[in-house]
Amino acid sequence: MQRYLYLLRHAESKEKQVGQDDHERKLTPRGMREALLMGNYLYKEKATIDVIISSPAERAKATAGLVVDGLKWDTKTITFSDELYEASTRTFFHFIAALDDTNKHVMCISHNPVISYVAEYLTKEEIGTMVPGALVTIKFNIDSWKEIGEGNGELENHIYPEMLVHD
Repeated sequence: MQRYLYLLRHAESKEKQVGQDDHERKLTPRGMREALLMGNYLYKEKATIDVIISSPAERAKATAGLVVDGLKWDTKTITFSDELYEASTRTFFHFIAALDDTNKHVMCISHNPVISYVAEYLTKEEIGTMVPGALVTIKFNIDSWKEIGEGNGELENHIYPEMLVHD
């Protein structure tokens, strides 16, 4: 059975200000445009996504909301998980392995460096550092999310906002 994991790094965010909690960083205007652009792209591609799970950090929440706007979905479809904020690679894997198997197409919105590490580990592809707003789509031939592991995912797509901007 095929399953798809969409790993989306939050869009461009403002630098952390003195005294500001990292959790509260907001998107830049460019980041807002990029997140909406990615949602529009997914809509045009008729992407199938059963569930969107996001880090609760402000920049990830805003990215999720704008992607959902681009997909023309209701923002109530977004779930937030503290596990995706400042997650270790191990925590991220446990999170994916624990996904509900009724969901075959899952999007996780999170942060670097872990999201890039996870993408490379699952695909054994050289992805490098995912830029803000980048999306990696990984296909698995597994019956359950519990079966994910090193190199058993196939890199379907790696896109980033600059690829979607046409003059």
